[in-house]
Amino acid sequence: MTRRTEGKRAAGRAQDLAYWLIARNGHGRIEVLTLEGKKILPVFSNENEAEMFLQLKGVADGWQVSESRGGELVSMLYGLCTGVKEVALDPLPEMVVDRTVGLVSLDRERFIRRLLDRKRFCEPDRGSSPREVERRSEAYLSSVQYRAGGVA
Repeated sequence: MTRRTEGKRAAGRAQDLAYWLIARNGHGRIEVLTLEGKKILPVFSNENEAEMFLQLKGVADGWQVSESRGGELVSMLYGLCTGVKEVALDPLPEMVVDRTVGLVSLDRERFIRRLLDRKRFCEPDRGSSPREVERRSEAYLSSVQYRAGGVA
């Protein structure tokens, strides 16, 4: 890989930030770790934070840290994790025990809007007006909901 290729790849990563989840592949199905009866999805902004959570929580049995981009996360929240009500940002294992995960949680719809806003503001300017960009974000959200069987 050349330095030029590395630079382009790094620029692409900056535009679509990475998030880390804890997941496993069991019997040909991907399962994502959720908390409090599948109501909260823990999402980590750093791979090391996710690894620490995995180790300190004592989770085993095939669970591992998995990288996800914003679009994948939105699709997951409307598909595989449709029952999730909140997203916990960088929760600590002791917060699960103390039942204080809500202190670092966002409502799923608010989290999705923030992901889409971040994606919108990270896109290179192509001469679109802010309203056109907003319409594209709304259209994307509707298409993701439609594909996942949700209501647009």
